[in-house]
Amino acid sequence: MVGDRIAKARAERGLTVEDVAAATRLRSLMIEAIESGDFSLSGGDAYVIGHLRMIAEAVGLDGDDLVDEYRGR
Repeated sequence: MVGDRIAKARAERGLTVEDVAAATRLRSLMIEAIESGDFSLSGGDAYVIGHLRMIAEAVGLDGDDLVDEYRGR
């Protein structure tokens, strides 16, 4: 699951949700929701994809891979 991958990568790098929020300028609540698999706070697919790419960069993951997984590929 996308959220699990993000949470694992974040934890492996010793980052807090607040660290990722500061790096991406996204609210901590939104990052927590995405890590839990809830994309409703993002405001639609186009925004989710942008958020996933920003978060991926912050935690050292490949944004394209996360987007593909989100889209069900």
